Amino acid sequence: MRAALGPTPAVEFGSAWDYAPAPETTKVEIADRYGLFIGGEFVEPASGKRFASVNPASEATLSEIAEAGGADVDRAVAAAREALPAWAALPGRERGKYLFRIARRIQERARELAVLETMDGGKPIKESRDVD
Repeated sequence: MRAALGPTPAVEFGSAWDYAPAPETTKVEIADRYGLFIGGEFVEPASGKRFASVNPASEATLSEIAEAGGADVDRAVAAAREALPAWAALPGRERGKYLFRIARRIQERARELAVLETMDGGKPIKESRDVD
């Protein structure tokens, strides 16, 4: 039967193989510093303290993250209380639209978020992508 198909093609493993980049290798943009998101904007922590987010695989600093303290929590709670009446006044359908949009944005950036989780926590990309 094989004779009817012709000679078996040679397979060479010594040459370079071309691969398409995996979506997980997409470069993600990481800011040098992140503040606290309070009252609809990024703000500096009251204490000025920050901590480094470090890639455990390379020990490279990914970013400097604002460290929230008690004063920051109080400020965030005050901002949430201030926003609550307007949020509560919206019909459930409108609130649902906001929540759906947030979920959609997370879905759209799921691969990027998985890469960031892997870089920050050191877990396998498959787990970050498929489990979390």
